[in-house]
Amino acid sequence: MTLWRECRACHRPLQTPESQRLGYGPECAEKHGLKPKKRRRAARPRVRRLKPAPAPPDPDALPGQDAMPLFFHQPTLDSL
Repeated sequence: MTLWRECRACHRPLQTPESQRLGYGPECAEKHGLKPKKRRRAARPRVRRLKPAPAPPDPDALPGQDAMPLFFHQPTLDSL
């Protein structure tokens, strides 16, 4: 068995023992079909986030009234 010192295709020096046995570097071995191509991970499907649906208007709301005020008035002794 012959160990190659440089790639038979591109003549670059070979680093790994596997490449030296093949006679081709990793890129050239893939190009010439001597080595299976690296598998790519399958992309995860994108999750489409939907916006919440707008709330229907309150049936008791006055026209043009967007929101209820955050405070309310309690009667006091002075207001009676």
